[in-house]
Amino acid sequence: MKRAVGAVLALALCLQLTGCKTIAKREEGGKESSALQMERVQLEKLSYEVPAGWRKVKGDAGNYHYPTQENEAGFFSLFYSDQDVSAATDTEMLYEVYDAVLEGMKEGSEDFRLNKKERVRLAGVEALRVNYTERIAPHGDYTVELYIFAGPQKEAMYFAIFTMSDALKEEMSAQIAPITAGFHFSGTGASGGKMPTGGGAAASSSGAAVGGGANSASQGTGGGHAGASSSGQSGSPQSGAGQSSAAQESVPPSGGTPASGATAQQKKALSRAKSYLGSSAFSHQGLIKQLEYEKFSHEDAVYGADHCGADWNAQALKKAKSYLNSSAFSHQGLIKQLQYEGFTDEQAAYGAGNCGADWNAQALKKAKSYLNSSAFSHQGLIKQLQYEGFTDEQASYGAGNCGANWNEQAAKKAKSYLKVSSYSRQGLINQLKYEGFTDEQAAYGADAAGL
Repeated sequence: MKRAVGAVLALALCLQLTGCKTIAKREEGGKESSALQMERVQLEKLSYEVPAGWRKVKGDAGNYHYPTQENEAGFFSLFYSDQDVSAATDTEMLYEVYDAVLEGMKEGSEDFRLNKKERVRLAGVEALRVNYTERIAPHGDYTVELYIFAGPQKEAMYFAIFTMSDALKEEMSAQIAPITAGFHFSGTGASGGKMPTGGGAAASSSGAAVGGGANSASQGTGGGHAGASSSGQSGSPQSGAGQSSAAQESVPPSGGTPASGATAQQKKALSRAKSYLGSSAFSHQGLIKQLEYEKFSHEDAVYGADHCGADWNAQALKKAKSYLNSSAFSHQGLIKQLQYEGFTDEQAAYGAGNCGADWNAQALKKAKSYLNSSAFSHQGLIKQLQYEGFTDEQASYGAGNCGANWNEQAAKKAKSYLKVSSYSRQGLINQLKYEGFTDEQAAYGADAAGL
């Protein structure tokens, strides 16, 4: 049954590239917006956010969202299955279910090539994240990022799938972390993103109103999105920001004063804006959204952000340093993360360029974090770091200095494969070599796995 679900998903993805007659036309009423505006959508008990400008198509068991008008370029899809998996009483049993679904998708694919598989937390529940390449006739090769997860009560399963051609890969990859961070199960308090903080906001994920658009809980940017180093989203140009060319990292100025004739709500929005800036870093756009989350009108929120006296370059630099305190980033990855927070291209580049990071050290830190959760070959780790935006030299430095025992990594990888599928000795060796292990390392891994 679980493998059958996976096979059906594989077929659904194939059909949707060219359009399927059972799929309805795009829903009317969708709003076009800037890159930073998100639209909240509900699928059974799960709500999530997608860029408001993406074309939405409703399917029999889920939704498809297209960044472009061409289906063949790729799409994001979210499926629901009422398959009850409550019999999986512990984490390992639950991941066995996920692995069975993945095997079904592999069997339903023409040419499945696994790039990476890892266990993650998504919307407060255990999830399996899989990145793979698949050939879909007649369209060619696609990169797919798949998330398999059960609802909080394990009464149903969900499948979030990002399907990308090479032409769409950069744009779509930048949206994966922002979208998955906004996953939220209704009435459970289980959410993938962080809630806004600071300024006396008493918010909880369980209190987020579904369909709240820009004012919904996951849209607030005060809490940041520090875990998504490969994410990025271009911020729209900020209006009336009052930006200084000589940025200094300091507590935001308190000198912003209300203009003559300001309303009581505008004065309140300005006071709240300065309060937020005293405890965290914001972009102009992020501060507007935070104020809107606090139920200020858009006009009052813009007034508060426009008149708070912030130096947005300094804010970008402050935000960049706060990210580096909690996670590792490449220079390019940090720029994209700042853009996702609403900083302009120039502000994001300023923040990343002046944060004082040693990018070799960041690559090494990121390499070690990967090895804590999964097994890699030396070459595979280099490729993963390059995918995160590190240069060839930085990626090589990180992989070359992480202290990994590549034989042991091959053994760990071999054992992980045997947990989810059956292999002959030669088949396992071939799979390890495909992952970038040398002949000797692959043979060692097979020996260690008992084959």
